[in-house]
Amino acid sequence: MKMQHNWSTKKLEKMMNVQEQSKPSLEKRIKRGKESWSFIYFVFGILLALGFTFINILPIRWNYKITIFIVGTPVLIYLCLFNTWFQNKLIGLKNKLEETWRKI
Repeated sequence: MKMQHNWSTKKLEKMMNVQEQSKPSLEKRIKRGKESWSFIYFVFGILLALGFTFINILPIRWNYKITIFIVGTPVLIYLCLFNTWFQNKLIGLKNKLEETWRKI
């Protein structure tokens, strides 16, 4: 059995593809320098240490502490190393701290 082609739909799809190809695409990328990455790693280390300390202090059973650690660590890794919004907030904090210290 042969299928009938809906030529008007194909024509519309072809027109849409041409329009998509002709649109200029802009892509924004940020390349961070060594100073920014060292600050992000520094903050990551501090947050990890504070998280370990907080989990250790909690008055709960050790298996719950391990579960919290297993769930919390990947979240912290994602936020500090892969989430550009959070990284931008950290760099903004760094810039604000540097400006404050310059005024003093």
